[in-house]
Amino acid sequence: MRNRIIQLIKLQAAKDDNIVFLTGDLGFSVVEPLMDALGERFVNAGVAEANMIGLAAALAASGFHPFAYSIAPFITSRCYEQIRNDIAYQRRAVRLIGVGAGFSYGALGPSHHALEDATIMASLPNMTVVNPANVAELDQCYKLVTEAENPAYIRIARESGSTREVPPFSMDRGAYVVRGGGDMALVTSGVSVAECLRASDLLAQSGIFASVISVPVLQPFPKTELSKLIGERPVACVFEGYRGNPLATGVMEVLLEAPARRSYLGLHAPLAFPAVVGGTEALRQRAGLDASSIARAALGLSRRFSAAAEG
Repeated sequence: MRNRIIQLIKLQAAKDDNIVFLTGDLGFSVVEPLMDALGERFVNAGVAEANMIGLAAALAASGFHPFAYSIAPFITSRCYEQIRNDIAYQRRAVRLIGVGAGFSYGALGPSHHALEDATIMASLPNMTVVNPANVAELDQCYKLVTEAENPAYIRIARESGSTREVPPFSMDRGAYVVRGGGDMALVTSGVSVAECLRASDLLAQSGIFASVISVPVLQPFPKTELSKLIGERPVACVFEGYRGNPLATGVMEVLLEAPARRSYLGLHAPLAFPAVVGGTEALRQRAGLDASSIARAALGLSRRFSAAAEG
């Protein structure tokens, strides 16, 4: 997805002379085509992300259309105050690109993991947050955030995601069914969509047919649309982030506001820094966010729901 968003910006910049791309001294082997195409509109701000955000806000205030690019924790946690005051509060149309959602950077450790970024960005007024699962979702998310006049955080993984087709979605209807299934719903977003699809395959072997619902737009949260898609089935919410993430918060609000309560299970990363060094897949497995772990937890939820219904 990194290469695709660079390509999308390059295509837009060829038609819009006000596009400016800022990077915090990274992205090399990925951003060179954009650097060649933009010339002086490509700005390497150095390892000074807070200054980069201030510069992006000033450019937006001057009529430019800036994108600011860095690894997810560097562009969110490291310069939160500047994002809050210079971008969100001033409602400057800066598009922040955070690369490496969740455990995508694996063995580089907690300094590079992004497990709280979506939560802190979604806590800001005026900020749109999108979390595409693959290139097709990214294409639609990119169009949505660049057509809007408010700031946005685009949260992408290092992985490309599947090549599946994606139906049209909008900012206020930013959820859709990836795979149907009448027994329960796996509601997920971003990198976890692929794991949930594999978990759905495993559940089917046990006679449990789970739908997989993708939510690429985390803020504004598509409560009305998601309520329709979930129905009255038990729900497992899967997000590669900490407890209290915007997907889980949104799903729980949907369930609590519904006339009939439904069984709920939240799957998320433990609120702790990993004590081991491991690759992305190993860290997901330890966190219970790989396909096998999701399937086991969802199977337990389904059995409890069935037992309660029979009782």
